Amino acid sequence: MFYICSMSDLQVIWFQRDLRLHDHLALAAACAGSGPVLPVYVFDPAIWTPQETSARQFDFLLESLADLDSALRKRGSSLCLRSGPAAEVFSQLHRHHGIAAIHAHAVTGRDAELARDRQVQAWALKAGIPLRIQTPPGMPANAAQKNNWQALWEASIQHKRAAAPEALSAHGVISEDWPDAEDFGLAADVCPGRPAGGRTQAVLNLRHFLSGGGRDYGKPNLSASQRMSSDPDLSAHLAFGTLSAREIWQGIAQSRRALLEDGDSVFAMSLAAYADTLQQRSMDVQAALERTSVSGQRHFLPGDTYDRQEAGAGNAHLEALLHARTGFPLLDASMRCLRETGRLEQSLMGLLLSFTAAHLWLHPEEPARQLSRLCVDFDPASFYAHARKLPGIAPDKGAYIPNPVRQSLTLDPGGNFIRRWLPELTALSDRHIHAPWDAPKTELAEAGIVLGQTYPMRMVDHMAAAREARSRFAPKAARANSSRPIIRESSHERPFRPAEPPRPRSRLRPPPPKSAPLQMSLDL
Repeated sequence: MFYICSMSDLQVIWFQRDLRLHDHLALAAACAGSGPVLPVYVFDPAIWTPQETSARQFDFLLESLADLDSALRKRGSSLCLRSGPAAEVFSQLHRHHGIAAIHAHAVTGRDAELARDRQVQAWALKAGIPLRIQTPPGMPANAAQKNNWQALWEASIQHKRAAAPEALSAHGVISEDWPDAEDFGLAADVCPGRPAGGRTQAVLNLRHFLSGGGRDYGKPNLSASQRMSSDPDLSAHLAFGTLSAREIWQGIAQSRRALLEDGDSVFAMSLAAYADTLQQRSMDVQAALERTSVSGQRHFLPGDTYDRQEAGAGNAHLEALLHARTGFPLLDASMRCLRETGRLEQSLMGLLLSFTAAHLWLHPEEPARQLSRLCVDFDPASFYAHARKLPGIAPDKGAYIPNPVRQSLTLDPGGNFIRRWLPELTALSDRHIHAPWDAPKTELAEAGIVLGQTYPMRMVDHMAAAREARSRFAPKAARANSSRPIIRESSHERPFRPAEPPRPRSRLRPPPPKSAPLQMSLDL
């Protein structure tokens, strides 16, 4: 297909998972070109499908786009919305207005986004339009150099941020109407505690974290409730790019330096701990990019060699888990928390996935997909990187199976998390709130609990299910021939956090002011 030459030399900035104007390298490149800048967001039906996404994620996106549009209008421009396959959208824009170049950041979203990007690349090549893809801020530009990855990452994360444009010229391209979730078949999704979208909210969350809200973040042995409350609630904003990882890291570096000068090493340690998670996130993104070049897929789980049951639509065990009816208080409290807030502490998410893969003996793919749809902060690279390390999913975890009751005692020793999300169990003692089936009948009666009616019976005998799963993970012949036991007891003392990889050694230190200046303001 042949296209006419550009008529208006539009420099298209294609927003995807980078919904901000600050520290936006692709936007800076578009502004440096000749011709007006056209900010575009494409609602691609292949991306927003009921099988892969949810209305809660879509609503967060709309709030973030509205905030972005407001920021653009203050600068004299506006966001141009389009619905349809991205390649067709750009083809239509080029026919009517003429495109000189398309600028975008590289993204590691769902595999459907990878397919979309390839279609746009193919169209741009055929149309003779430059498609200029920028490495996201905070990612090494030459990340393939593994031997020097740490130094490259440090240089990138400390580099001066790109400033937001002070003004943009009006482009004159009419935007389509704002869609809603129902336009893409996404059912109503009640999530009363969902985080608010948009850069404005992201900056407020970061400022709260840096001004004292994150003091406890890095402390060891925190309970589930403490970990949730000390979290900065920035994961969804990182997933949709309302803040860049570099902005957060540099804000932490500034605050941490001031804290160390004041002698507040405890708070400084917590900030450094969160900075380490940003580095781990970059490593997950890099791993996803490498898998793409090898397998053509960005995100996947290891192949299941145990012939587990495929958990199709309506699977009774999976439905019970998703609707908080397992009978295991910590699991049910975790599901209610996820359903009502759209986010969940990482160790609890890992426990849910391992429970489905080991105790329920379900193929992990569908449970992972269903849980990811409930996460407003779903970041494919990080989510699947953690899932691949879980017992029951990782091929090298042997026969280790986490005990949900022991984990409940460790992660929620006072039962505070359970009582918050399962008020029907509030009156149970600390001793029995983790395993109501062991509570005396008199205590259950005084608490107003009737197992099977006011609260479900446990769906499986977790000890028996664990023994059965261990026998399948490690056949008897292999155990008999082994000189050392390969089965570890599931009643361990330490909290279950296999989904959280070992933190990289903290590299958070003030860079030389001349070679890597830090910008101090957290501007909007």
